[in-house]
Amino acid sequence: MTNLYLFSKKIHRILVLIIFVIGILMGITGIFLKYSFIAAKFTFMDLGLMRYIHNNLSPYFFIVFLGMLITGLVMYIFPLTRNK
Repeated sequence: MTNLYLFSKKIHRILVLIIFVIGILMGITGIFLKYSFIAAKFTFMDLGLMRYIHNNLSPYFFIVFLGMLITGLVMYIFPLTRNK
């Protein structure tokens, strides 16, 4: 049982780093999509490419976030079972 907790903790830490990178990318592309007047100041940015990146990252964001949810629940429930 302790191995499950340690494995969940290790996986959770890796997923936190992945979600951080994906979240930053989705946040930046989302800002440019929502506020197109900001993107207009950057002539080298293509809103079509931003939309493509944002839309294609969202399933990965969901999968990683779901993995974080599951490993986080394991880490939350494990100490409750050890005390009883």
